[in-house]
Amino acid sequence: MNLRDANVVVTGASTGIGRATALLLASKGAKVTVAARDDTRLRELTAEQPTITPMKADLTKEADRAALVAAAGEVDVLVNNAGLGWHGMAEDMPADRLRELIELNVLALMDLTHRIVPGMLARGRGHIVNIGSIAGYVGVPAEAVYCATKYAVQGYTDALRRELSGRGVKVTLIAPGPIKTEFLARATTGGPAPEPGALDYGLPVTTVSRAVLRALTRPPFLPGYRTITVPRIGGWSRLGSIPLISHATNLSVRSRVRAELKKREAAATG
Repeated sequence: MNLRDANVVVTGASTGIGRATALLLASKGAKVTVAARDDTRLRELTAEQPTITPMKADLTKEADRAALVAAAGEVDVLVNNAGLGWHGMAEDMPADRLRELIELNVLALMDLTHRIVPGMLARGRGHIVNIGSIAGYVGVPAEAVYCATKYAVQGYTDALRRELSGRGVKVTLIAPGPIKTEFLARATTGGPAPEPGALDYGLPVTTVSRAVLRALTRPPFLPGYRTITVPRIGGWSRLGSIPLISHATNLSVRSRVRAELKKREAAATG
């Protein structure tokens, strides 16, 4: 796809992967509309790149999703990046956080896609890019619900790609491993990180934004196959689903679970 003047929507763009992706696609001449809840950071982003159009939106709300689609117009590219995590044992997860993760990570992604795909089909062109995770292949202790949402994104993306094959609309899954964003900070505290920028460990966010660009502008490595792992070498993000590696992973993370339980016991006893 030629991104010059392409109409692009990037969700969850106030920080991290979404922010880097919006800046990169705008630098290639795309007209980018960005959506997020953090209005302050959206304004900072558009100050850095004035060709980006900000829209404050809480994508867990149907009205905000509808407003975003209406404001964006005829969308050529949708990058579904918005997502939340929650860190802790599954039995301790509050019901409202459970609902919020599913609504944002799964329902919002699907609903935005369903609102935009009919227009793409009518024009005979378009590209949906869903940001998944290594957690869509491997269950991670203390992140059970987050993993469930990313498994859902993986299955949805694979099926949708087959539904739209040959109809002019491409569908890609980007599956990152650990990336240096604010994700873990937000997952632990439930709120924004105290300052923007890279607070976690892992690869820089630009490794993912470049993968998005590659998906949009180059043919897939194998015909009909549109899953890109980050890092790309050997499909690293998928290795944990191999039985022997999965068993080794189980052994290695038991200490993490035990530490979590000890922390809870200590808190209970004062």
